[in-house]
Amino acid sequence: MIKKLLLILFLPLFTSAQTWSGEVASIIYDKCSRCHNSNGIAPFELMSFQDAVDNASDIESAVTDRVMPPWPPDPAYSGFAHQRVLSAQEITDITNWVANGTPRGDSLQEPSAPVFTGIAQISTPDLIVQIPAFTINTPSDDLYRCFVLPTGISLHKYITAMEAVPGNRAVVHHVLIYADTSSVPDQLDAADPGPGYTSFGGTGSPNSKLLGVWVPGQEAEFLPSGMGIGLEANSKIILQIHYPRGISNQVDSTQIRFQLTSNFQREVYITTPLHHGDLDNGPLYIPANTTRTFTAHYQVTFDITALAVGPHMHLIGRSIQSYGVTPGNDTIPFIDIPEWDFHWQGMYHFPRLLKIPNGTTLYSSAYYDNTVNNPNNPNNPPQPVFLGEATTDEMMLVFFSYTFYFPGDENVIIDTSVVASVPGINYSQIVSTAQLYAPYPNPTTGDFQVDYFLPKNSTVKFRILDLQGKEVWNSGTKNVPAGYQKQWIGNFHSGKGEFLLQLQSETGTRIQKILIR
Repeated sequence: MIKKLLLILFLPLFTSAQTWSGEVASIIYDKCSRCHNSNGIAPFELMSFQDAVDNASDIESAVTDRVMPPWPPDPAYSGFAHQRVLSAQEITDITNWVANGTPRGDSLQEPSAPVFTGIAQISTPDLIVQIPAFTINTPSDDLYRCFVLPTGISLHKYITAMEAVPGNRAVVHHVLIYADTSSVPDQLDAADPGPGYTSFGGTGSPNSKLLGVWVPGQEAEFLPSGMGIGLEANSKIILQIHYPRGISNQVDSTQIRFQLTSNFQREVYITTPLHHGDLDNGPLYIPANTTRTFTAHYQVTFDITALAVGPHMHLIGRSIQSYGVTPGNDTIPFIDIPEWDFHWQGMYHFPRLLKIPNGTTLYSSAYYDNTVNNPNNPNNPPQPVFLGEATTDEMMLVFFSYTFYFPGDENVIIDTSVVASVPGINYSQIVSTAQLYAPYPNPTTGDFQVDYFLPKNSTVKFRILDLQGKEVWNSGTKNVPAGYQKQWIGNFHSGKGEFLLQLQSETGTRIQKILIR
């Protein structure tokens, strides 16, 4: 009787234990296998139950220490589209599975292993550029090699999508994609034997324009509808490819595929408003055996829509953070990388297009450690480090991918799985309350239009108030269906000066300023 009672008491513990088929396989296949496959850059495969069992101890330590999957940004600070982050529950599932002896569970219930064919997502590109076959030998040092590739594009175009297709996924660590119309890259290429030339921090040309970044596990990048990155006539594409140390006689022929259009697009720019050339406490110099924190700020002078953010430092950098403070004193968290790793960096795309209002001040703070406590310090003993592009120099940049704001941008979702869980910015409020966008034209002589958004059917009333809060006009109340709407206001002639346009609805009240001339 006692034995039966003990069996009943402990049975739920055994039946609810994590198994490969029940919980773990789907986590591994979704978050790990894209790099851990026969053609991936990871050192072993994770494409089957046996693969996971054989590497169970390494998997457990990697996920417990949060070094795998590689994802430097702190997800508790700001979330990003398609982020490779394990939840607390997923980490618990894996560690419990290992602790319980890696049980398989019902093999008939296992999810199918993913298939990585290497076939490009952009199947019919308008432009393909490909590096010549390049043999990699990196016995002791990482290699950053730039390749100059002509486009043959004689007219200005817009890039609406791009995709990096590594020629050898086992050796390509990351790819930076630039465009350049100068002769500098050609000169550097001519001075370096073999295909391309070696350059660590960038292309070596001040005219190079960053177009995008590829890291292992990343898929093709498709820009939002109506947006594109400008590609100037007669541009060359410069690829900087990082090949890790320890590679012997491997051949790569990486290519980039582009979708292009001649039709006008809202241009997407990639710039560095926060940079080492305009530090609050510069210059960027870290004496030997010291640590330093440098800060920068920049005030936005128009409404912009941010698509992505990407910090950049070298080997002395240890952490970097960037955020914005709006004129209303709200904080917009952009990115926080508490443990900087030069080998894992890129452009991180927001899960929803992010409006940065006119007058917002952007901030960045970067911490550098030029002591023996920094395991990535290239000098032993430590040496003074100055601003520069060499391996032993340092930089501090925060790239932003942005376009000029248009009403409704903040409702464009890139990754629905991340939007609901992003801390810091309550994205759910954007779509659960009414939104009132900037009137146009503004200033106006009395005739203007305003766009607004309703999350559900609602009664709506527009009011114009003077700066003392006195109503000088109203539209009356009307029933309006959910969705994007427009309101035309004509022949408003109640004086000149600044007024407040107010939207009243069942899901919130919103105000915009308007100047009547």
